[in-house]
Amino acid sequence: MNKNKIDEKLQKTAKGLLESKAVNVVIGWTKGSNPFRMRPVFITKPEDVNKLYFNPHCVQDLAVFLKKPEVKKFGRTGIVVKGCDEKALNTLIQEYQVLRDELKIIGVECMGVIRQNIADKGESNLLETTVYDKCLICDVHTPLIYDYLVESDIPEIKISGSVKPYAKIKELDSMLVEGRDKFWQKEFDKCIKCYACRQVCPLCYCSRCIVEKNMPQWIDTNIEETGNAQWNMIRAYHLSGRCIGCGECERACPVNIPLMLINEKMARDIYEKFGYRSGIDINSKPVFGTFSESDFNEFIK
Repeated sequence: MNKNKIDEKLQKTAKGLLESKAVNVVIGWTKGSNPFRMRPVFITKPEDVNKLYFNPHCVQDLAVFLKKPEVKKFGRTGIVVKGCDEKALNTLIQEYQVLRDELKIIGVECMGVIRQNIADKGESNLLETTVYDKCLICDVHTPLIYDYLVESDIPEIKISGSVKPYAKIKELDSMLVEGRDKFWQKEFDKCIKCYACRQVCPLCYCSRCIVEKNMPQWIDTNIEETGNAQWNMIRAYHLSGRCIGCGECERACPVNIPLMLINEKMARDIYEKFGYRSGIDINSKPVFGTFSESDFNEFIK
């Protein structure tokens, strides 16, 4: 994995921020033990910026770290973001979880990230349809808000016209309620309550999750039909109008529950009924934090 121009620009930008004391830490990606897997890295010294890299194997949404007390203690933070990461960052700022003035955003152009099961096989041909579904519908290849922009010299990944991401949503919508219920019951039965989806989500930041509240016990913690459905549906509702489609929950799920079918369905319904897309406009108020007389209200009887 040779250094290219995007790496040089990224490292130069990070070095300048650290040397000038504009930030105390830069969060980015570095090489993992497998050359086709990248991992998060925290750089605090200018001489270590040569560890920073960016390529289509940089899958993780780094915005998840901004909610961590261990990161907040650094104060001023630099963070490298793709388009989807930056949407998560915008939502965290909207919800007063991070302060814009405390951040230096290093945006990188991204044409899609490669599925890690492909990366594990050593696949390095970027001209194949090997990206995540989220990348197939992404329209924010360049972050919307940034302090520094590192333009990509990585070739765009060509996508086959026959690929229809999240086509299952339309199929599920066409089913009767009983059919949809049967589909999700089968999927949720696989849940082992590991909560990896919660841990990896940049917008799950409650100091105490509802699943851990037991006076009263809101969600059954047993691995069984009722508790599994409660957990997955409650979490989906909590992300309604907030999920930015990074797909980290589905990627982290060890039993391959198609969580993005729920999240994307919610996002589409929110846009259809309220014209709102989360993470796009940092100055807009969250859809469920505002009220307009013109809002969809046919459900009120």
